[in-house]
Amino acid sequence: MNMPAESSPFAFPKLDDSNYTSWKEDMKIVLMDRGCWSFIIEENKPCPEQATEKEKFEYDWRKQRCYTTIYQGIERKFLPLIRHTTDGKEAWNILKTNFEPTSKARLAVLIDEFFELKFNPEEETIGIFCKRVEEKKTQVKEAGFEIPELLIPLQLIRRLAAEYDHLVQTLYRLKDEEFNHREVEKQLGAYKEAGQSTEAEDFIGT
Repeated sequence: MNMPAESSPFAFPKLDDSNYTSWKEDMKIVLMDRGCWSFIIEENKPCPEQATEKEKFEYDWRKQRCYTTIYQGIERKFLPLIRHTTDGKEAWNILKTNFEPTSKARLAVLIDEFFELKFNPEEETIGIFCKRVEEKKTQVKEAGFEIPELLIPLQLIRRLAAEYDHLVQTLYRLKDEEFNHREVEKQLGAYKEAGQSTEAEDFIGT
């Protein structure tokens, strides 16, 4: 008989062996919301001696909550990785060491996924598509490779629908120092917002 899936106290899946990149971002937001993220990004420092009893209690409570939040956010089969500690930062680093994608095989998959990205106007806005490209670029970087800046704006515009052809050709004529993903994203957003009724050149340089 199949066991029921573990429920999660969060609005995102628990950490498994395939979702570390998205899990890390989701968990970061939860830890920030619970006032615990500083324990991950800062050096471990004890509560100041001059702190009041209430402040010391709140500090210890947040520190413990940092660890318990992470503990509750991973699948049960991976809990032995962090059971020997109760420190949130140590647990975070252990999970990073074990799950962060750094293999060449993983890198190859991510690069393929980057170049396969395509805007789907029926399911997303141009802004969301730009974010998807940015997120994939970040995943590739985390796997050990920095995608050259030139390739980011090219990926944003190279597979757009025919209705964008006029704008795309105009963007290709931008000076090298202007052809970057921020500027291209800005022009795509302006073009879409105008309902594609204005000539593309009207946006360039605004």
